[in-house]
Amino acid sequence: MKGFPHKITITAVYCPPRHNLNKEEFETFFQTLGPKFIAGGYYNSKHSLWDSRLIATKGRELSKVIQEKNYSFLSTGTTTYWPTDVNKIPDLLDFFATIGISSTYTDIQSSYNLTSDHSPILATLSTLVIVIKPTPS
Repeated sequence: MKGFPHKITITAVYCPPRHNLNKEEFETFFQTLGPKFIAGGYYNSKHSLWDSRLIATKGRELSKVIQEKNYSFLSTGTTTYWPTDVNKIPDLLDFFATIGISSTYTDIQSSYNLTSDHSPILATLSTLVIVIKPTPS
């Protein structure tokens, strides 16, 4: 990335719903990314730490890694999954996990291009502090 004085690994994440990853598998994945990374996408992991409604097994395992390794997460704090099944409730399943990147140099936005059952999230990284304008009330 131009303008950054150090290497940052950027990767997309997709955790299929049927696979229950454990703490060690998440740790192994994150270790392959190096000392500074941003890994974002569909973790399919529910935990209140990143503003999901519930805490599920995969979310509990991922949160252990995030907390023990002092990783950060970046989230819009809003729903990203819009199920077509009326028996399921919308939730936040898409976010970024990071290390070595200050949140003051990032901006996370939702993209409401509903071509699927997920709202993509977009991350902007900057070499300058990003000033977030408050929402008018």
